[in-house]
Amino acid sequence: MESLHLHSIATHTPELKMARATRRKVNGAATAALLIKMAAELLTASPTLRKKANLTLMDLAAADKVRKGLLKKAD
Repeated sequence: MESLHLHSIATHTPELKMARATRRKVNGAATAALLIKMAAELLTASPTLRKKANLTLMDLAAADKVRKGLLKKAD
């Protein structure tokens, strides 16, 4: 019976190149606006979370204004 040697097996197998995943272009302003929107919706619905975070509805309104500015910048 023949013994197997790794170097002989490696020479007979074709080299496979791993496909590289392409990265999509990131839009930081749009991402930040989405995160602000998500957090504002969550905090608007939960007075307990607002109290724990020491935020008021006025703070959330200011965050929404910033979010709108970021969306204009993203376009």
